[in-house]
Amino acid sequence: MTVISLAHSNIAHSQSSADRVNLSARAKAKRNLVFFLIFAIVLCGFLYVTQINNSTAKGYQIRTLKNQLSELEKVNEDYQISISAMKSINFLEGRASDIKMVQVQAKSVDYLAYPSINAVAAK
Repeated sequence: MTVISLAHSNIAHSQSSADRVNLSARAKAKRNLVFFLIFAIVLCGFLYVTQINNSTAKGYQIRTLKNQLSELEKVNEDYQISISAMKSINFLEGRASDIKMVQVQAKSVDYLAYPSINAVAAK
């Protein structure tokens, strides 16, 4: 009876060490899961902050480019006004008199006669 009792206590002792190993493995698995979740949360937070930073930078660039575009549109409008003013007959007459050009009326107009296309093809 003593032998059976010892064998039984060894079995019970080995079961408790198996339970300890099983509990230890479960604890490691839970600890690994917690570390993984913490890592995933930190990674998601980092990616979120990075995306927000990129969006803010792009928004700043867009605002800067829109300001430049409006300035260039104003300059372009000023150039268009200058061009149309320089095309006016009053400006051209004033400029012509500034460089001492003289207005001359043509007395007669002579036209040059070009041979017709058919005459050239016939030769």
